Amino acid sequence: MATTRTADQQDAYAVVRLDSFRNFTPRPENVSVRRVVHHFAEAELEVRHLNMTAPTGTVYFIQRTTVAPRIDAVVVPLSPAVAIAEAPTSPRSRKARAEKKSGKKGKKAKRK
Repeated sequence: MATTRTADQQDAYAVVRLDSFRNFTPRPENVSVRRVVHHFAEAELEVRHLNMTAPTGTVYFIQRTTVAPRIDAVVVPLSPAVAIAEAPTSPRSRKARAEKKSGKKGKKAKRK
């Protein structure tokens, strides 16, 4: 699906790995993006190198894409009135059992 680019997007090239087998239709779990670079020459060099050393059935190729600049979200701390209280630990949880165990004194400590 073609979309129009906005002014703040940049062209980039993704180095994509495809794990394929004989008589097999590629599935999403067999496709992964190894790296995204901004220069075609850099992507081409990496794809050539990876294809030379790739195991049988694995192919690397270049996919042109666009990258939007990262926007760092502003984190606003919650006020005490809005803060979410932690749920009490279940009596069967590991943390609760550890706290209960540390509260008890062993038999050896009582004998003295």
